[in-house]
Amino acid sequence: MPERKKNSAVAEPASGRPVGALRRREFFGAAAGASLVVRQTASAAPARDGARPDPAGSSVRETLETPIADRYQVIVAGGGPSGFIAALAAVRSGAKTLLIERYPFLGGNGTAGLMTSYNGFRNQHPPEALQTVKGIPAEYIAALVREGGLCDDEGNANTYPQARHDIKNGDLVYSIGFDAEVAKVVMFQMIQKEGVSLLLHSWICGPLLDGLRVAGVLTESKSGRRAFAADVVVDATGDGDIAARAGAPFMGPSDQGDRMGMSLMYRLGGAPAGLSGIRIGDKVVRWGPGFSGDGLDAAVLTKAEVESRLKLWEQFKKMRTDPGMGGVSLLQTATGVGVRETRRILGEVTVTEQDAIRGTRFPDVVAISSNPMPSYHGKRYFFEHEGFDIPYRALVPRKVEGLVLTGRCISCEQAPFQSARSMAPAMAVGHASGCAAALAARKGVPPRKLEVRELQTLLLQQKAELRLPQ
Repeated sequence: MPERKKNSAVAEPASGRPVGALRRREFFGAAAGASLVVRQTASAAPARDGARPDPAGSSVRETLETPIADRYQVIVAGGGPSGFIAALAAVRSGAKTLLIERYPFLGGNGTAGLMTSYNGFRNQHPPEALQTVKGIPAEYIAALVREGGLCDDEGNANTYPQARHDIKNGDLVYSIGFDAEVAKVVMFQMIQKEGVSLLLHSWICGPLLDGLRVAGVLTESKSGRRAFAADVVVDATGDGDIAARAGAPFMGPSDQGDRMGMSLMYRLGGAPAGLSGIRIGDKVVRWGPGFSGDGLDAAVLTKAEVESRLKLWEQFKKMRTDPGMGGVSLLQTATGVGVRETRRILGEVTVTEQDAIRGTRFPDVVAISSNPMPSYHGKRYFFEHEGFDIPYRALVPRKVEGLVLTGRCISCEQAPFQSARSMAPAMAVGHASGCAAALAARKGVPPRKLEVRELQTLLLQQKAELRLPQ
């Protein structure tokens, strides 16, 4: 048998810097016709009575070559609300950009998870005069308005009581309910219009590493295992998969605070007037059964899916026996149970609980979160200010180069995480992350060394809200 070699692919990305071998984590690619080597380890259970060794104690070592399919200045890993906005921002800021998503559509928990309410464009309670999320996220909402993709005028009123604002003229309310199917279409429209390269049906399974620098990503799909090189990668996986697998330190629920639970969203048809939820006509999206557990454990996720769906079905059958509910139908359940919290990657700065409560202002602010903390010591905590700053340093992971964080994995303690993880502030963070990645790639500097004033100027040019003094 010919000798098989480890992946030692070397590529030259747009910056001219080498991608290099995948040394630190030894991620190996699967080429057509290649094979696996299985070695028994010392921890394996001993064979008894001539039986074959237990494979559970074995290890599988892939010694396969992975082709580098293409090279980009920026790769955004994940197409949820934050990643979608990050990709638009990167292209608009002049970078050749690839957006990679595992589902056949974009939108993450907003579409796949049926969480059809974008919360946090401003504080839910006074003081709420300042719309804290503007820029490209607001352009996206305007496109939803044009396509008729918002819920009924009062469709969110029972779910999220809030002051009225003129959404159709760009003055956004705290929470905006939307039609998930229209959202999928609008996202594709915007991606095409801006010229973002898009790759769907692709699972991002690890980073390409050049020493301590993330130099691209590895994917698995129907096309096989492929690598994509990049000057800068934006980790929009939600769980911080790229950062964690590249060696960045992170916090989990056991480190600080309680884990927010999972839940299964569902949509009813024929819903009578007065039934609470996110309403469009007689169709209402509602919160289904909850589940507690580690959203990074496939066995836990499997149990969550099975138990939540079986429990929902029993609840639905009982619901139809209630007065006036006999004509209700279960139209849809979420593609997957909604996971709210897993990893929070440690950055150059970590936003603290007191930062959120006091409304701390940072000189390197790149986004603002005004969303309440929904489960702060068991209660919904409304800020007495118009939002706390999210500094750029919270988007830059420790130890790892070539990577910008976005979405719910940014560096913050559990309390501010509850606020910033909501989809409106997450979109604002995505705007900042995309601009930062594009600037770093174009200038050939690590994101850690990026001039923040230049980033802030670019964000303001793209109509983001930063509250910077004039």
